[in-house]
Parts: sequence; C-alpha cells; structure tokens
Amino acid sequence: RCTQLKKLVEENTNALHALKKADEPAPVGNYSQRKEEEEKLLLKLSQQLQKLLLVLDEDNVTKNYPGDEEDQQGPHAEEGNEDEEESEDEESEEEDTEEDEEKLLDDPNVRECVAVGNFDAQQEGDLTFVKGEILLIHDKKADGWWVAENSKGERGLVPRTYLAVGVPKEEEESQEESEEHIEVVDETADGTEIKKRDTVEVLTTTGAVPAGFRPSMLFQLLEEGKEFRASYYLQPGLTPSQLAFKDLVWNSETNTIHPRPTRVSLIVTLCSCKMIPPPGTGVRVLSRHVRLCLFDGSRVLSNIHTVRATWLPKNPQTWTFSPKVMGILPSLLDGDSFVRSNSLSSDIGILFELGITY
Repeated sequence: RCTQLKKLVEENTNALHALKKADEPAPVGNYSQRKEEEEKLLLKLSQQLQKLLLVLDEDNVTKNYPGDEEDQQGPHAEEGNEDEEESEDEESEEEDTEEDEEKLLDDPNVRECVAVGNFDAQQEGDLTFVKGEILLIHDKKADGWWVAENSKGERGLVPRTYLAVGVPKEEEESQEESEEHIEVVDETADGTEIKKRDTVEVLTTTGAVPAGFRPSMLFQLLEEGKEFRASYYLQPGLTPSQLAFKDLVWNSETNTIHPRPTRVSLIVTLCSCKMIPPPGTGVRVLSRHVRLCLFDGSRVLSNIHTVRATWLPKNPQTWTFSPKVMGILPSLLDGDSFVRSNSLSSDIGILFELGITY
C-alpha cells in the first residue's frame, strides 16, 4: 500500500512539474508560490511514506531471517562455482545499475533526490544536509553545484556527487523506530508546518505579502543580540587591563582625544524608492522602512540602521524619505546617515533592505 501511495505521489509530482500557468482553466493569483507550496506538500508526503517503507522492510527482513537458513548439501566445488557465477552477475548488475542511476540523476525531469552522505556548508549560499535527507532540486547547473531545497524550505547549493535517485543502499542510522514513533514525529512536523503557514505562507498565498518580500534577516540579527545596534559601536571599549579605552587615543599635549584617520568616510542620503510592490488588501501596515548596513558579501560589518519611509495613497509604489531632521525628532525619520569604517575588505558595500511591518 505504501509503495502504491508513493507511486501516486511521484506521478502527481511529475504532473505538477509539467503544469504551466497557461494550462489553468481560470486565472490563478500567485501561481508560482502556490505551485511551490504544492511541491513542498508532495515532498513531505514522499518523505513520510519513505520512512514507513524503511520500517516495513526491516520488519520483513526480521521475520524472514529464520526461514533463510537452509541445509547446505552437495560438493564444495559446485558451491564455489555457483558463488563465483553469482558474484559476477551481481557485479555486472551493479555496474548497469550505477550507469542507469547516473543518467537518471542528470535527467532534468527528476527533481527529487536523496543525500548519500552528510554535507556541511562550506561558504555562504551552501545548504547543509544529512545522509538520507530528501532534497528538491530546482536548478541542475553544469558545474556540479545544484540549487536544492530541503523539507524546511531552506535553499542553497549542494554538490551533485552527494546525491542519488531513490533510497541510499547503506543506511547508517538505526531503523528500529516503531510506526507509533514515526506517527508522533509526523504529527509534530505537521504542527510545525501549520504554524509556519499561519505566519508567512498564508499571507503569501492570500497576496498580502508583496511579491519578492520575505522574512527580514537584518531584523533577525537585531533581535539576536546587541552587536548590531548603534550603541554597541558608539560606546567606547576598554582594554584588557580595564584602565584605558582601546578605541580612543588621548593626546597628552592638548589634553584632548586624538583624531584617527578612517579608511571609509561617507554621507549617505536616502531620497526615494520606486516601483515597490504594494501589500495586499485586508492587512494593516504599521511601518514602511529601509534597513542599511555595511556588507562584504557574506558578513555584516557595522550596526544595522533603520530609516522610516513615507508614502502617499495616490502613489503607494513610491517611498520617500525626509531630509535631515532637526530638534527632538527621532533619527528614525532622518534620511541622512554617515558611514565610517576601517575594514580592509575590498568587497565592502552598503546593503539596503526594504521592509514592511504588519
């Protein structure tokens, strides 16, 4: 029964891959995101069925093992010849199977692969996975690094040599889990998935989240600690002896702080943002803003600064920013910012992240 269900899931997955927007009988909003949602659901069903198949296969092996012991009779020479013939047949079958698997793996229509080993991300953009994990392939690049997505919705580059079609032959992990345990895990996984859909995917499906927007990474960094806040950089740090400031140099001749040259010193003025996709109806927007920071392509090198934008109902796709504010107005409304950095990175730049708070 599990095999039949898994086959049906694979057929539905192939049909979904071949489906195009023009094939729909009526116009569908957010077609790409809805299609991706269905792919995730089918991938999850395939993973659950795969777990059940592994448990059922192990039960069959345990039950059939006592009956496999047969009386071995006959000359030793005949047994040896039979073993040699069987080993040769097995080797030829394995070679043919490997060739078929290689061709099938490179087939652009085959998008569901299984990891045959553990892989830790080597650099930004790589996807970490473990042996036995099922990955959904989005782009099979010629250089051998493919764009894949795991069951959590995380995407990244994975090496082709770590992937195979179907279930890996050798399973290092123990398969002694009972069906009840798997059901509990599946229920827990379902609960987590439902929670995620309530916050992000449901808003995306209904069109409330503008196209191209996703959960803010810079906001997540701000919430994790103080090292990306302005106060962390403005407050002078002490030396290990706690007797002097490590960031300040005192000029004993003039009894003042000695100025230090800075490699990067700029003033940035935010003017406007245009062609911003508007949010959907039925949601209340609390803030439109831009977060900016120094970035070298992989690391945030400064504090994360936020500037709030203003907009007009007659032109919601254009955000504007105030000129330099005066008086008691908060810096959150100030479109002017200064940039100072002594970073030696040759790839240093400014990262701008447009955000909407609901």
